[in-house]
Amino acid sequence: MSGDQSLQIGDRYWDSAGHRGYAEVMYRSRDVEAHVRGRLWKRAIEIAEALGVPSGGRVLDLGCGDGAFANGTLASHYRFVDGLDKSEAAISRAKSTAQPHVSFRTIDLTSFEYDLLPPYDAAFLIGILHHIKAATPSVVKALGRRTSKMIILEPNGNHLVRKALEFTTTYRNAGEDSFRAKQLTSILEHAGWKTVIWKRLNLFPNFTPGTLYRMLAPIEQRMENSRFGRALCTVDLYGAIRTSAA
Repeated sequence: MSGDQSLQIGDRYWDSAGHRGYAEVMYRSRDVEAHVRGRLWKRAIEIAEALGVPSGGRVLDLGCGDGAFANGTLASHYRFVDGLDKSEAAISRAKSTAQPHVSFRTIDLTSFEYDLLPPYDAAFLIGILHHIKAATPSVVKALGRRTSKMIILEPNGNHLVRKALEFTTTYRNAGEDSFRAKQLTSILEHAGWKTVIWKRLNLFPNFTPGTLYRMLAPIEQRMENSRFGRALCTVDLYGAIRTSAA
C-alpha cells in the first residue's frame, strides 16, 4: 500500500471518528480514557511551562481532532488557542463546544502553507505526526517559522507489541505508523529543533480493559521510573526548542 493510499484510509477512519467523538472510538474503558488523557495532557502542559511558554500566550494545536485537548485543557491555560485538523467532522464537533478565545479550522496538514499562520508562543502536536509520517520533516521545519517551541506527544514506536499491532486492520485503518524515538529526534534535529525534554510514560494502551487498568494503576509510576518498565510504556513526550531559522 502506498503512503497516499494509507493516508486516505486514515482520513476516512478519523472522519468517521469525528462524527462519533474520538474518545468513543479510541478507548474501551471510560476509566482508562480519563486516566490516560488527563495525565498525559497535564504532562504536556508541564513541559510547556518548563520551556517557558507564557500562560497568557497564543498556542497552536496542530492535528486537534475533535478539539478535546484544545477545549478541555489548552483553553484554560492560554489566552488564544488555534486548532487545525483535516477532518471536517472533527472540526465541526470541536467548534460546537469552543470558547470565544478558541478557534478551529479545517486544513490539509500535509500541504498547508504554514507561513500564513500568525506567530505562536508554542505549538502542541498531540499524536499527529505518525499519521502524517512522510510529511513530518517538512511540517516541523515549517512550524519553525511560526514558533520557537513545540510540545510533541507520540506513541512509543520502540514498543514491539505496538509495532506488531500496526499490522492489524484496525491500526492500519487508523493510519498508525509510529516513530522510533531516535528517528523522530533525528528528524527534529535536521529541521532545526533541539529536543530538550523527553519522557516515556503511560502503561496503558487505549484498548486496556478497565479491570486490568485498576489492577496495574498503582505501579504505573514505579514502572515509568525503571529502565525495564519504561520499555513497556506506550507514549513518548518531547519538548523541543528551535535552534536555527527554518
